[in-house]
Amino acid sequence: MALMVALTAFATAPGPEIGGSTRGDNGDANVHLSVGEAAAQGAPTSGTSAGDRWVRHEICREWITVERTGQMFSGVWDGAIPDCAGEVLAPRQPCADGQVALDPWWVSRVEVDGSYGPWSQVSSFQCTGDLIYAQVANVWETMPIVPNTYQVQPSAGFAIAELGVNLVADTHPRTLAVTLMGAPVTIRAVATQYTWTNTDGTTWTSTAPGKSYDQGGRPFVFPRTAEHRTTFTLTTTWRGEFTTNGGVTWRDAPGTATTTSALTTVHVYNPHTHLVDCDLNGNCVDGSPGGGNQKTILDPDGDGIDNYLIPDNQIADYLATRDAGHTWTHTERKTSA
Repeated sequence: MALMVALTAFATAPGPEIGGSTRGDNGDANVHLSVGEAAAQGAPTSGTSAGDRWVRHEICREWITVERTGQMFSGVWDGAIPDCAGEVLAPRQPCADGQVALDPWWVSRVEVDGSYGPWSQVSSFQCTGDLIYAQVANVWETMPIVPNTYQVQPSAGFAIAELGVNLVADTHPRTLAVTLMGAPVTIRAVATQYTWTNTDGTTWTSTAPGKSYDQGGRPFVFPRTAEHRTTFTLTTTWRGEFTTNGGVTWRDAPGTATTTSALTTVHVYNPHTHLVDCDLNGNCVDGSPGGGNQKTILDPDGDGIDNYLIPDNQIADYLATRDAGHTWTHTERKTSA
């Protein structure tokens, strides 16, 4: 039993493992793991029975009485494993950077009559290492990731073709706090690639989220084509990483994830310059008031409707009606941002 006495570098260690079956008849209030669950988390289960119960549990200084009475801690407890009243033992050699010391494994073996025998310690401390990495991989694979939001400049929903639109995605990591094998772990998703597409048939990919105009952002511009509406889609690729020490160090999680953000529609204008006799307020060169609505960049046909405010599901009908020389009479409008 020299191994037990050697574990006398004292510090607070993680508590017992939670998960598995319910409380047993021996009075132990800890929740236990099945043999399969324990094996998946690194327990020495070789040669044990399927009905055995497993738990990680701390070791307490007051259990080791060799200093006072000459008695050795046996590593076996009938009934419940006792709680610690004083200091909790930790391994003499600390775990590597970024790892966590896990409490030793204990097993209560199932007897022939279906009852459970005493709790016996069957391992010393374990550093997480690859054990916790495998648990992180499972969580990361199913981690919910909120898709990016993004700014569109101008924000009102229109663009002049040759001036274009500036697209800027948010860069905030998505985080998830979990407890794995008794250790607190933070997993986060970090955006690494942004793929933009639009219904004009353009796709481009960047490792940068974009910059606002005041920070030197460069817009996406449109060719000089007919006035139309286009829809943008953003697909983001994320890498995973995790920390077991509160963010002092981070390790990569395996694989990547992708999300698709909400769609954004933009009304694209392709204005032409031409001489007019009246200004936008209806003041004409000859001094007479101009008749009707004046043509503007956003209302190029002068029908009194800023075209980008036509609802998306009606824009095709509106443009076709206008091009046919008819008056579009539907009253529904979008709200200007």
